[in-house]
Amino acid sequence: MTTQTLPIYQIDAFTDLLFAGNPAAVVPLADWLSDDVLQKIAMENNLSETAFFVPCDAEDEADFHIRWFTPTVEVPLCGHATLASAFVIFNQLGFAGDLVKLASQSGILTAARDGDAIVLNFPKQPVKPNAIPDAVLTALGSVKPVASYVVASRDTDIVAVYDNASTVRDMEPDMSVLAKPQMMTGRGVIVTAPGDKTGLDMVSRFFVPAIGINEDPVTGYMHCVVAPYWAEKLGQADVVGYQASKRGGVVACKIDGDRVHLKGEAVLYLKGEISIPA
Repeated sequence: MTTQTLPIYQIDAFTDLLFAGNPAAVVPLADWLSDDVLQKIAMENNLSETAFFVPCDAEDEADFHIRWFTPTVEVPLCGHATLASAFVIFNQLGFAGDLVKLASQSGILTAARDGDAIVLNFPKQPVKPNAIPDAVLTALGSVKPVASYVVASRDTDIVAVYDNASTVRDMEPDMSVLAKPQMMTGRGVIVTAPGDKTGLDMVSRFFVPAIGINEDPVTGYMHCVVAPYWAEKLGQADVVGYQASKRGGVVACKIDGDRVHLKGEAVLYLKGEISIPA
């Protein structure tokens, strides 16, 4: 069988330490492969997301076109794999400049160098009040949320707000329930509460077993949901979130109109080649 090789990088995003934050695979391409092959590569990587990007034409508004795949589906927006991709573009591919523009299903995204960090410019994800299905409430545990919402976008997710960060930190949801699409309003569940430590404005987690990820370690997209919510509650534009997964990660957020700036660092874990059918 004839094969071709592609470069691959694995990056720990939203962290300055190896083995922390959220790992993402990044596969730069010269041209798009078929959707089936992209999905199979993501399945083989078995990380929460694999990012692929190709160079845009000279007349395009963006520098690259980016797509993201979980092990089971393509998603329209992913923060940590975008941060990982920007890290590769800046530090491995010799990109000239401190700002890269990325065309995506969610519009033009930007990533800018800021010292050792990278600042992403993402669309805000508004929420609207919505009841949580009883089965999902039971799956989340005995403590009931003080408010519930749904993300008002095509990738609707449940948002459960609690009054105590320990409830979020200690939660052990029944993933078998959350994995059933018929039980869900959308693809996953975001749980969030006020911060419980100096310098943290919010503590959150994101459960998405319905798309092959029991718990996403550190999620840029989720902070486009929770950061505007807590910023409005606290009356401030800058908020800092902690995602209380086992790996954990801190995301500094700034609300700027209908955009959210997400700041974080990234670390190279692996670079190599993969072989796929030609």
